[in-house]
Amino acid sequence: MKQVNCRNCGAVFDENLEKCPYCGTMNRRGAYGSFRTAFAGMIDQMLGLRDEVNQSVSQTVVFSVLRAVLLCAAVIAIAFVASGYADVNIYSDPKRDEEAYQTIIWEDENLDRLEEAYRTDDFSTIRALWAENGNVVRRWPHYADYVLKENAQKILEAPYFTVLQLQNALYYVYFPEYYVSGNALKHADMAQYESLREKVLKRMEEMGYSEQELKEIYEANADSYGYLDVSDLEQYVKE
Repeated sequence: MKQVNCRNCGAVFDENLEKCPYCGTMNRRGAYGSFRTAFAGMIDQMLGLRDEVNQSVSQTVVFSVLRAVLLCAAVIAIAFVASGYADVNIYSDPKRDEEAYQTIIWEDENLDRLEEAYRTDDFSTIRALWAENGNVVRRWPHYADYVLKENAQKILEAPYFTVLQLQNALYYVYFPEYYVSGNALKHADMAQYESLREKVLKRMEEMGYSEQELKEIYEANADSYGYLDVSDLEQYVKE
């Protein structure tokens, strides 16, 4: 069974698959194979129409329609083949293949380090690995959980609150998508996030902010996309 490298994430998978099973990027080789199968079936169906056409319809008209449909299908097939051929050339590019290979090697060598660093809250190690290969770290299953844990730690350990800490706390409580994309957030441990969120709220209460007050501040100052302007929050900072 021949394998290919995903052009987006570098993962290795069966070339007959239509999409990368890890990131969902289309694999033209597999898609082309599926297209050929579907196209052959479509041709068989169209040819079979000749046996189902009402005898009262002129055969000349039927054959003309069939020829026109077959011609359109052939044009589509040629375009797809040309696209697939161009993609094959991309897949066979030595530089791209080498980069994909090195990415896989790096991931194999560092995944255990990422997991251990996450387990022990060693965020400095995770940041260092991010600097080496951010693309792999973003695909790491605990990426969203790590980002949320690290930002909660910054809020909880702040000795005093500036306008930036207030902004971060509001984002954490009401708009966590500020830290990780909505798509990444779907894969986060939401029970863990809710636990951290409660700790942030408790910390904010210690700083003199009630949950109701925080909600009112956020709703009064967030724009239509949920973002806050630091200058608007300065009036709410408590000494």
